[in-house]
Amino acid sequence: MTIITNANSQQAKFPIPFIENYKHVVLDPVKTELTEDQRDALKHNIQLWRDAMVLFTASGNARGVAGHTGGPFDSVVELCILLGILAGDPDGEKYVHTLFDEAGHRVPIQYMLAAFRGKIPASSLLTYRAAYSGLPGHPELNHPSADFSSGRLGHMWPFVNGVALSEKKTVFCLGSDGAQQEGNDVEAARLAVNFKLDVKLIIDDNNMTVIGPSRDVLPDFDIAKTLAAEGLAVFEANGEDVDAAYAAISKTIQHKGPACAILHRLICPGIEVLEGSNHGHDAISVDHAVKYLKKRGYGPEIYGILHEMQGAKDPRVYQGSSKEKEGNRYVFGHAVNACLDELAPGEAERRVTVIDSDLQLSTGLSFIRKEHPEVFHNSGIMERANLSCAAGFGFNNDKQGIFATFTAFSEMCLSEMTMARLNYANLLCHFSHSGCDDMADNTCHFGVNGFFLDNGLEEAPENKPYFCREVVKRIFWDKGLRTVFSTRSKVPYILKENSEDRFYGPDYVFEPGKDE
Repeated sequence: MTIITNANSQQAKFPIPFIENYKHVVLDPVKTELTEDQRDALKHNIQLWRDAMVLFTASGNARGVAGHTGGPFDSVVELCILLGILAGDPDGEKYVHTLFDEAGHRVPIQYMLAAFRGKIPASSLLTYRAAYSGLPGHPELNHPSADFSSGRLGHMWPFVNGVALSEKKTVFCLGSDGAQQEGNDVEAARLAVNFKLDVKLIIDDNNMTVIGPSRDVLPDFDIAKTLAAEGLAVFEANGEDVDAAYAAISKTIQHKGPACAILHRLICPGIEVLEGSNHGHDAISVDHAVKYLKKRGYGPEIYGILHEMQGAKDPRVYQGSSKEKEGNRYVFGHAVNACLDELAPGEAERRVTVIDSDLQLSTGLSFIRKEHPEVFHNSGIMERANLSCAAGFGFNNDKQGIFATFTAFSEMCLSEMTMARLNYANLLCHFSHSGCDDMADNTCHFGVNGFFLDNGLEEAPENKPYFCREVVKRIFWDKGLRTVFSTRSKVPYILKENSEDRFYGPDYVFEPGKDE
């Protein structure tokens, strides 16, 4: 396990000197109150690293490869506190120094740590999420920038339990209110309590996921009550109050056995427009980043860097492809709406249900929510339960369940898909972000495993995967399980040879099983 220090990196510097100007602070969690010097040092470090985080993550937006600001920006408080605690354990006798994180999109934290430890040049942070940069959108262990692979949301805690069982030390896992919605975490809590593992969760409860406030989607879900019911010791605090946050983390560490500190805050605290908004989840825009950095006193030599950045452009011209492009992942929602529009009043609500797992803006389901709210259900980040619920709705032969998520998450749903097959449920699944893309995010967003799902049972030969714009209308009322795949990026239309006419024109009719 890597021991984290605050030794200055000798590698290329980052425009905001978050390494050079870091104030060394040592914290002893036996003491739950900070001294004035410790408090001042922590506040200095938190603000400095948050400033760097804004510039760093805005670079992803500037180059058109997206990214995430809100979660990592929030968690800088607990990060700086934990760095102070680890500084009091230089030999790693008490703690595993890897700071695991169950929310992989908060990977900017890991990259700043990698630069802080001298594992990567600090200047390389400005290549965040660029192809071949070694800084993908979720941590991957095959890059020097990461000490672990996060995998899908909510998959880290069960793994961390095993690390604690092996190392016989205190192991930290950064958590989030979104990741805690996954069913894995409840099982992990139960196991940690049963094995009396010294696992400490530090949960950023910013009440925000991709589509909006967590408690709007799951108003009766209470993280503290859920974990306490499984036997964890729970300590809650205002995450923006450094003294309160430190006290909660200290008590969590002092408790023998599994415990968690839940730090409540608004997402993106202090960033105008984004504070408390789901727009803070993704990478901060260049305009908002510049406004923030100006307010913080930085000049054009810092924020001007963002204006100079441009996304990678492919200079090649492809024959047989249109200049016009369209996003198939959005087409799915429009195609479903077209099928629902044909139904008599009241029939759509009776015969069709659509269940979202917080990704409606990425999978096209948001268009269904807008046009046919009577069939749409906002659900939490609970892919397996959501898929099975949609399948159960389609257990009635006259009805249709619809489910969508990223292709990478399809692996999570294999058992539930088998249940749907065994029960001959009518279930239409849309898996977006299939295959490769023009930005680095390989294990969590993009799935290269689509054909693995085509392992249907002999008694259900109609279970097929499809890749086509026109398929939805043709297969919408087919029986059994059907999966439709789409890419993240917009793609051109295929043209007829030596023509500007589309190969699949307005008279095209999709025929399942036909080799095209």
